[in-house]
Formats: sequence, C-alpha cells, structure tokens
Amino acid sequence: MTTEFYYSTNISFYNEHADDLAAQYLSKSFEEVHASWLPHLNSILNPSSVKPALASHRLPEASLLANKLSEQNAKLRFLDIGAGVGRDVKYLAELDTEKQAVEVYAVEPAQGLAALGQKFTQDLNVTWLDDALPALVKVTSLDSRFDLTLLSAIWMHIPIQERADSIRTLAKLLAPNGKLVITLRHGPCNDERQMFQVSDKELECLAESVGLTVIDTTANETDKLGRAEVYWQTLVLVHASVSTASMRSLGE
Repeated sequence: MTTEFYYSTNISFYNEHADDLAAQYLSKSFEEVHASWLPHLNSILNPSSVKPALASHRLPEASLLANKLSEQNAKLRFLDIGAGVGRDVKYLAELDTEKQAVEVYAVEPAQGLAALGQKFTQDLNVTWLDDALPALVKVTSLDSRFDLTLLSAIWMHIPIQERADSIRTLAKLLAPNGKLVITLRHGPCNDERQMFQVSDKELECLAESVGLTVIDTTANETDKLGRAEVYWQTLVLVHASVSTASMRSLGE
C-alpha cells in the first residue's frame, strides 16, 4: 500500500469522526496529558528556573539556557504538528504575556478537526496551516525557527520510509536552543486508522543522523483515555551542539 493510501485513510477517519474525537481530546487537559515534559516547557519560558529543576529532571542544557536570560523578552515561537482540535495550542497561546510574547502555529491536515480548532482558538494568537510531514511545505516557507515543536500522537502515523525525511525537516525548523517533543504510542489500534510500530531507539538513531540528541525519555505511561493495551513514551530532543556545550559548562 502506498503512503498516499495511509495518509488519505487517516485524514478521512479524522474528518468523519471529528466531533467525537474533539469530545475525547478535550476531556483531558494539557497538563494531564503532558505532565511528564512540563519542566522542559517551563525551561523555555523561564530559563532562570532550569537550575533548580536540574536535579529532579536531569536537564543537561540547564546552564546554557540560564545564560540566555538576556534574551527572555524575545518572541517565542511554538509549533504543534497534528494540532487536532486545538487543545494544546490553546494552552500554549495562553502563555503569551506582555513580558514574554508567544506566537503559536498549528498544523492540521484534517479539515474537520482544523475547523473545530480554529473556532476553539479564534481569540488567540494561533496561525492554522493545512500541512503535513515529511515536507511541511507551508511551515518551511515561513522561514522561521521554533523554540518548541510538539508532535503529540503523530509519529505512529508516519510510515517508516518517511521518518528520516520527517526528522530532517524537524531538525531544520528547530531553533538553536529549541526543544522537539515527540510522543510515541505503543499498542494496537482498533479502528480504521493506519498506525505503524514506533521505537525510542529508532527515533534516537534517526535524530543522531541529523544532529539532534535525546535529552529526556519518559518511562512508559498509561493511556489517558483509559485504553488498557495502549501506553506512551515521550522523548525530548535538542540540537546535539547545545547538549554538548551545556554539559561542558556543567563540568561533565
């Protein structure tokens, strides 16, 4: 079967079931779903808070980020790929303050979900784009780099043969001190959606090939929607040069 078949099958499913999926997704908050990597988000928003978090969350880039305090007022750009109905981009956009500007981009190729997401975030600084990996043509044309890129429940939809190109695109879009957060879904799929096996080791190898490195991998987490056979991992990646420089600054 072709990549186009997998893509169209998934898009059709998400469009057809958009309302039901919206109810599921919005039944859980951003904090509930993403609790395991929130310290990394906080380190982007508040570099001065990174050092106290270092002991418990092992953020190897803490020292380097702390040295970026002088840039705290620069606009932060966040990218959510597979933004669905906008739960996560709404949370991220609401982090925007007078002290720290935040600009959010939401990528969602399923127009049924995107329409709901646009309505859900209509009063916020969120730009919605009909785009998709591996190329992310519209995002790439923005000529921007992102301080946070989030792929939540997306990687398992990407065919194995497209993952190398996808991670290459993601690396190019990541700001020098940015963080790439990818969640991995393990377990069966009991509906029409097409999903492929994922592995933290595979992702780590792909990342290394484009100059990224994994700085945090969560333990297996239960499914927040209560599916007994499904569990999740979250990986946080940065440019390898950032991780190496910060380790040196920490005397490692």
